[in-house]
Amino acid sequence: MFTATLRGMLAHKVRLVLTIASIALGVAFLAGTLVLTDTMHVAFDQLFGKVSAGTSAVVRTEAAYSQSEGISTSRAPIPAAVVNGVRTVDGVRAAEGAVSGYALLTDNAGRAVLTSGGAPTMGYSMAADPALRGDVKLLSGNAPTGPRQVAIDATSAEEHHIAVGSTIKVLFQGPAQDFTVVGTVGFGKEKNLGGTTGAYFDSATAQRVLGVPGFFDAINVSADNGVQPTELVQRINAVLPNGAEAVTGATVVKESADAVNKDLRFVGILFLVFAGIALFVGAFIIWNTFTMTITQRSREIALLRAIGATRRQVNQSLIVEAFLLGLLASAVGIALGLLVAKGLNLLMDAVGFSLPSTSMQVQPRTIVVSLLVGTLVTVVAALVPAYRATKVLPVEALREAVPGSGNPSGKRVIAGIVVTGLGLAGLFTTLYGDLSMKLFGPSLLAIITGVLMLLPAAARPLASLIGVPLRLRGLPGELARQNAMRNPRRTSSTAAALMVGLTLVVSMGVFASSLKASFTDIVGDSTNAELFVTPSSKQGPGFSPEVIKVVQGVSGVNAVSASGFGQARFNGTDSSYSAIDPATAAAGLNLRLSSGSVSALGTDGVVVAKTAATTHGWKLGSVIPSEFAQTGKRNFHVVGIYDSKGWISDDYVISIAAQTAAAGRQLTASGLVTLADGADKGTVQRAITDALAGHPDAKVLDRKGFEKEASGFIDQLLTFVTVMLLLAVVIALLGIVNTLVLSVYERTRELGLLRAIGMTRAQVRAMVRWESVVISLIGALAGAALGIGLGLGLSQALADEGIKSISVPGLQVTLYVVLAAVAGVLAAIGPARSAAKVDVLKAVIAD
Repeated sequence: MFTATLRGMLAHKVRLVLTIASIALGVAFLAGTLVLTDTMHVAFDQLFGKVSAGTSAVVRTEAAYSQSEGISTSRAPIPAAVVNGVRTVDGVRAAEGAVSGYALLTDNAGRAVLTSGGAPTMGYSMAADPALRGDVKLLSGNAPTGPRQVAIDATSAEEHHIAVGSTIKVLFQGPAQDFTVVGTVGFGKEKNLGGTTGAYFDSATAQRVLGVPGFFDAINVSADNGVQPTELVQRINAVLPNGAEAVTGATVVKESADAVNKDLRFVGILFLVFAGIALFVGAFIIWNTFTMTITQRSREIALLRAIGATRRQVNQSLIVEAFLLGLLASAVGIALGLLVAKGLNLLMDAVGFSLPSTSMQVQPRTIVVSLLVGTLVTVVAALVPAYRATKVLPVEALREAVPGSGNPSGKRVIAGIVVTGLGLAGLFTTLYGDLSMKLFGPSLLAIITGVLMLLPAAARPLASLIGVPLRLRGLPGELARQNAMRNPRRTSSTAAALMVGLTLVVSMGVFASSLKASFTDIVGDSTNAELFVTPSSKQGPGFSPEVIKVVQGVSGVNAVSASGFGQARFNGTDSSYSAIDPATAAAGLNLRLSSGSVSALGTDGVVVAKTAATTHGWKLGSVIPSEFAQTGKRNFHVVGIYDSKGWISDDYVISIAAQTAAAGRQLTASGLVTLADGADKGTVQRAITDALAGHPDAKVLDRKGFEKEASGFIDQLLTFVTVMLLLAVVIALLGIVNTLVLSVYERTRELGLLRAIGMTRAQVRAMVRWESVVISLIGALAGAALGIGLGLGLSQALADEGIKSISVPGLQVTLYVVLAAVAGVLAAIGPARSAAKVDVLKAVIAD
């Protein structure tokens, strides 16, 4: 039986290649994702290790709580006087204070040196002791030693042609200042630190421009030869004041790498989701392939039964075939995974998310998981077809192997209706009733499952309807229509793979379109602004608060309402918050307070969203305990409740003064500009642009420009998601090719008879092409309809988060359907040529 299995696999090489390709692409995505995430982890581990090399211990203040460890944890500064005490500890070779903070470089023309992908623009103090710099190396020039000297990262210097000796402006949270570039800096083999820009100053200058004179962010310590870091940490902790701690340099490296990897975890999860979708679509292809081949091999299987093969042997033979097929496809997928990983890395670079480079990491886990998942998916997809094969009776050997109609059973139709109905009921109840939103996802899954169950019943009428225009193409068109209707199970199974891919693509398109339409409404309904001050970089974290003062001084400006954001614990739960200026908020924002007043915020007041207030039973005057990583616990009093989220989408709103007191100085995220009576908007916008010439970290936009920029960012994300989902669509098209190849083989005698009675080769090719178009359109139309429904449901589910408008991109959806039809024609090229080459005489006399 094993020999027969191998010969059966190798007898149809085209089928074998196409089936392997279907599952291999999904496995390649999975393997590529695992390779890329492992590479990212290793790259950041190496990068932070190089930066901290030479630092045996780090002295810092204890965080009130850990938002996330390492570089993402904000800590209170430590007094500079502690350095002297640390230096006296036995075993300390050197100790220096370190400071870091916001610093934006400009080029020789005064333009901002911007990062991509949201990478920060940072300033640092450069240790006077070279050993404490780790692998932060001077690639050219000298280290900064004076109040007007700076060394910059080599990438910024090269890409923006900033030579050593140039004078540039550097922007901080205060006014911009002029500095002379005295050197360029690299990090081991890297010329920038994970995509960030870097400005390096001597310790005293860094304290003045980045932090607070008399304080450091941390103290880096180098040990004497022979002193172990853990031993040194114990000695230092013995002399530190309350609230300070010493940890090993290795601990800080791990914390920093873990923090970045935690922030990047969503990237791996996102890619794994797309890999899962690709494998799910590939499973349809495996299912359909095995179903068709078993039908075609029914006579062969019957002969095996007739000569003594048991049902168990037949079942095991097909399972072994699926196992070998899955194993081979998975091996191919792993090999392709390296190319996929490089492609994903390039895609991330294209959307502005650059990563530090290192060699691709192929861990044993990647190989094991990819082989296991690919093989398991293939075997599971083949279980039901294999079980059906065991029902073939020996008497079938006496009959001609002609596939049946494959009509769906009544039980399947009833089950599909029930599952779809339950999904719809759950969906509408979560959206418009009191059912938990946790059931939203399962309800969507139930709807998709139900539609997949019902698709075979709908395949025949859909093929009939889609095929009506084909009658104008004469006999080939009519035969193509009938072929698609002949076996609705096969047609639906082939179309289902394409349906799943397009459902996800279209739903994301509808969601993005609704998001853009809602954003336009949000800007109009929840703000009074006529002009908007935003960061120069689309994904930038913010700009210097000094910008607000500059804009406020422009003639024709009535008020500038600043806002920011941050993370803290409210009522024991980690949450984001917004920070606003109570004095100007009323001018720029429409918060629609149902009670209370923004003007009462002060430094201990909070405005909460109505949903949060209802959930926790908060009213005006209620006390909400909070905790900030930098300063610890504090209580806020509810001074207002606002009804609906819009421009402000957080549950908690505090004043900028309260944020500064609790979390230190922060960047400003945006400024809403209202104009004085009679002021011309265009004139004021130009005046603000001129005023911001010394602050290239910010720019001013009118409402149309602001909405266009936001829409562009949404489109960029949609493009990224669509590219990811296109792999599933490609796999689905391979399934169509596979089905047509098998269908041509199955209908060899029929094609021969058609040719014998006068059908030309061109007509045969046209028939196969049109059949492919019918199958593609069934999948495309079903996917478009289901995708529109799911996209609308997803948009409605997020109505409380500000998505108020519903928009269906009709032109985009139509384009998807048309492209699916074109793809159907392309998918049929090979099978159509094979069909046209059928030998008439051999086909007619074939058994």
